[in-house]
Amino acid sequence: MPPLPEHDPHAAPQPIPFAPPTGRPDYYRDPRLKSPITATVLSLMPGLGQVYLGYTQVGFIHAGAMATFIALMSTNQLGRLEPFVGVSMSFFFLYNLVDAHRRAVLINESISRMETAPLPDGFGSVSFGGRLALGVGLILVGILSLLNLRFGFSLAWLADWWPLGLVFLGLYLVSRAMKDRAAQKEAQSS
Repeated sequence: MPPLPEHDPHAAPQPIPFAPPTGRPDYYRDPRLKSPITATVLSLMPGLGQVYLGYTQVGFIHAGAMATFIALMSTNQLGRLEPFVGVSMSFFFLYNLVDAHRRAVLINESISRMETAPLPDGFGSVSFGGRLALGVGLILVGILSLLNLRFGFSLAWLADWWPLGLVFLGLYLVSRAMKDRAAQKEAQSS
């Protein structure tokens, strides 16, 4: 065994390099960092991983898309389209897992860098328009459920009219995209 170097009390102290704890991922050191594994596991419930990462609007869109796929598959009226819808649903489910993992990695990379790296689009909380639409939707579902449970109001008409909800959701998303594009062009021109 080699002899230990002698300690010089008059020498300037040498900085001790920071060594992260071994066997622990980086996100234990900085609470802003997100666990890609947690995001992926939470995405087994589609959209929940994105909500965990702060992409609440994307998370609700993923949850709504998966609910739409399930509703379509449960109608048993798709005929020859059923395999296509089933494969699309499987693809979307797996895409949801990959998306949550990739977003967590991108967030961690942008936080770890000294310069500010751009985060993927959609980071942050649900906008006022999104909260308003979600609130109105919940009120409508609550009123219809109350009418059905307490007053015997038939909900059989929903079987014929539920696609109208998809039309409204599509119109909302198109209008949001057009507003975002206009704001982006305005920001670039100024």
